[in-house]
Amino acid sequence: MRARTEVMDERQLPSLTPNQLEALRQFALLEIREDELWARLAGVFEVHFETMPASAAGRDQQRAVHGGFRMPEPGIVIGREHISNALERKRFGLITERELVHWATILLLNDAYVLDPGDEDLIAEWLNDISLNLNAD
Repeated sequence: MRARTEVMDERQLPSLTPNQLEALRQFALLEIREDELWARLAGVFEVHFETMPASAAGRDQQRAVHGGFRMPEPGIVIGREHISNALERKRFGLITERELVHWATILLLNDAYVLDPGDEDLIAEWLNDISLNLNAD
């Protein structure tokens, strides 16, 4: 018999603390590293990146997400400046390609982040391109 996944009423989920919201803001700007983000979000959000055997199309990476918090209102807005900042940090060697891929993936998967409505399509395209097409190995 197949287990059923139950949908939880979001009102029953805990709200993010001010410290957790600040960690998410700092991570979006790459002011803190991924390990600090996980330490500050312990128990409410985590992503597991697992490299799978390469397929005919190339390498595959599985991303398992666990999140259990009420979406903040308003969300943390991700704009062009976030993309520019991340790409500049990569260009100057301040972050690795793997860190850039994880950063983009986390921004896409965490419901606390919202894309700037004025540039939503462009930002989504850039984040997806970074997340899916760069090498996280």
